[in-house]
Amino acid sequence: MRTGLEQIIDGCVLSEDINGKSKEPLMKKETVMDEEKLEVLRAFMVKEIEVEPYLISGEPFKPGYKIKKKNEADGRIEMETTDISIQFKKQAEQFERMFNSWQSGVSIDIPKVREIVLPLIDLFKDQPKELLNIPNYYTGKDYIAQHCLAVSLMSSYIANQLNFPSGEINQIALAGALSDCGMSKIQPSVLLKRLALTDKEFAEIKQHSIQGYKMIKDIAVIKEGVKVGVLQHHERMDGSGYPLGVKGDQLHPYGKIVALADTFMAMICPRPYRNGLSPFKVFEEIKHDSFGKFDLTAVNVLSKMLARILNGSHVKLSDGTIGEVIFTDSQKPVRPIIRLESNQILQLEKRIDLYIVETLL
Repeated sequence: MRTGLEQIIDGCVLSEDINGKSKEPLMKKETVMDEEKLEVLRAFMVKEIEVEPYLISGEPFKPGYKIKKKNEADGRIEMETTDISIQFKKQAEQFERMFNSWQSGVSIDIPKVREIVLPLIDLFKDQPKELLNIPNYYTGKDYIAQHCLAVSLMSSYIANQLNFPSGEINQIALAGALSDCGMSKIQPSVLLKRLALTDKEFAEIKQHSIQGYKMIKDIAVIKEGVKVGVLQHHERMDGSGYPLGVKGDQLHPYGKIVALADTFMAMICPRPYRNGLSPFKVFEEIKHDSFGKFDLTAVNVLSKMLARILNGSHVKLSDGTIGEVIFTDSQKPVRPIIRLESNQILQLEKRIDLYIVETLL
């Protein structure tokens, strides 16, 4: 099974050679993994490896779990879950408690925000499929906290793919996490309303960017870009956003990234009043219906991410049909060529009435 390096545990056994730039393999098949060997692979920038479904001990290997302890009486290995969804929900609960404290007037504690956000960044790093799984982690409550973390993770992914330095990636992740901190200053009756907002209520909601900026503008330990990113995350490249209607070069790079991450995650994740939308359909809407509103380099990151996920995947279409993606056009990543279960070849580009709902295991 092909598994991300971050999920490999001591005792995993390589099922294929790991090839480097030299003629000899970097590591050979049947090598038993431990922390020292993992460090070597990290040094060579290896992200994923093929391993056997069983550990050297004979215990089944479960990605997303780590060894907790070995029972000395019978030699059984007990496993402790490190499942990403559980970690996400745990961190969201902590973020929700922080958000509630902001509603009560408590100042933002940046070290605490970092303690919540940064471990998740490490967990989701280089795992685009898990980013698209985030909608499945939502619990039906604590929406704002979950959304803030979702935006933070997508912002850090985009920044990483755009080759920002690691320190700046963390700052951009903070901007994403704090993008809706100003919502804590909105009246709860408006914030929790499930029905359509009145014009007056929507005008109040649109002030949350300014409120958030005011909450963090005097915090010295975060970059100015974080503060501006929070202020600008609803601005658009064509000047159609809010609260100031700035555009183009007036937008900070952090703000451009968080703006796209915020919109994409808000649309694919469930809201109190609607279900989440297909990320592949959402991307089409962003690329076509919102053309010119988002930074093109950031949009291209989403395009490459979705193409990477779809390539060779089995997918479910909006009419319930299932098939395998056999060709992906980098210019139209969510409109691939698909071999259906009936062996019929479908060019999704020519069927605008259909779209990909989800990828299947």
